[in-house]
Amino acid sequence: MAVRTIWRVTLPIVFCATAAWAQTAPANSTPCPPVQQAAAVPAPAIRPVGPPESGAPVVPVSQNVKLSKRDKFKVFLRYTYSPYTFAGAGFNAGLAQATGGWHSYGGGMEGYGKRYGAALADTESGAFFGAFLFPVLFNQDPRYLRSSSQKTLPRAEHALSQVFVGHDEYGNQKPNLALILGVFASSGLANAYYPRDNRGLGDTAARAGSGMLGTAEMNLLREFLPDIRRKFSKHEPKRLQKLEQSPRMEKIEEMMLGPVALPPCPVEKNQPGKTGNN
Repeated sequence: MAVRTIWRVTLPIVFCATAAWAQTAPANSTPCPPVQQAAAVPAPAIRPVGPPESGAPVVPVSQNVKLSKRDKFKVFLRYTYSPYTFAGAGFNAGLAQATGGWHSYGGGMEGYGKRYGAALADTESGAFFGAFLFPVLFNQDPRYLRSSSQKTLPRAEHALSQVFVGHDEYGNQKPNLALILGVFASSGLANAYYPRDNRGLGDTAARAGSGMLGTAEMNLLREFLPDIRRKFSKHEPKRLQKLEQSPRMEKIEEMMLGPVALPPCPVEKNQPGKTGNN
């Protein structure tokens, strides 16, 4: 347990340092129209659909457009059948067995199989509660909303804050009840299949805290991975660069990171044709 805790605390620090090194030049993460164009043509209440930034995975619906219940269910399904879900469960099961986690499951392949089943159940229930059920109940967007800043520290703060500060279906900030309640619901459900010595209120709270820490780590990856990719791609062979820009690789990255939405473009206050309702 101590090894896993040190690893999970150290990883965000190392990642932020890497992101700061990679962000040598600000990237245009918000492809907004020029001010002159926005003044000449009344802008809609939400950003028009455009090509996503390279490396920013999206679900197959328009950016920053209200997601229907069916769209949110598609987000949940992407987590369900993603090969990274099964690979992640395998890694977590192996790490738990190597560090003595869930020791009541025993060792060997039988113990690993039990750990794998528990880790997979954790991921699937977390996706159901956090990406579908509670987003539908609280009218929240389950996608990660990227920062509009071009500086490393504000972007890191934004990524970490998205654990507790979410957004509704139009990009407005609100408490991230869908994620928080989803983490606690998934952690509570685990009491039904975890070993008896890993159940109870204290263990449930510890699992919930670990789940939110894991979400913070994933948010940092979602925020800075495009910058890191651009930094390293400058020194890669042309063939490898072409492969990384292929739709297939973007699909793989989408499955790994989950859905990400670009930040909405700012709207002029004295803009003609501005509407206050969405």
